Amino acid sequence: MSFILVPQHGEDLQVNGWTWRPTLELLRAENLISDENYERMGAQGCGGQVDGEVARRIADVIDHKLATMKPDERMLADLTSTAQPKFPSTFAPSTKPDEIDINDIYSASYEWLVTFKEFCRNSGGFEVF
Repeated sequence: MSFILVPQHGEDLQVNGWTWRPTLELLRAENLISDENYERMGAQGCGGQVDGEVARRIADVIDHKLATMKPDERMLADLTSTAQPKFPSTFAPSTKPDEIDINDIYSASYEWLVTFKEFCRNSGGFEVF
């Protein structure tokens, strides 16, 4: 599943659900989006959106998060950071559901956060499709 972020200004940005979920967790934890908008932004075609002011605030929050990370790290679903790569057997056919570490498979790379920060800073606000 992927999401398309459509800005007021500039080009669309596409992101997969594995990366988008922890990104939304960061936005909700920083009180940049309401629980209702969190739900809308986490479901395709439900009208989740942020205005230009919130988009700029998102960029600032991501700047602060990036200051605590290194380029080879990724932000996990619980908003902690790790340099450990995703465990490849997580997606192996033999993996049982209770063996999957949800915190590990949902993660946002440093590079994604840089891309999203720049997108937010220049977007004028955006809607999620």
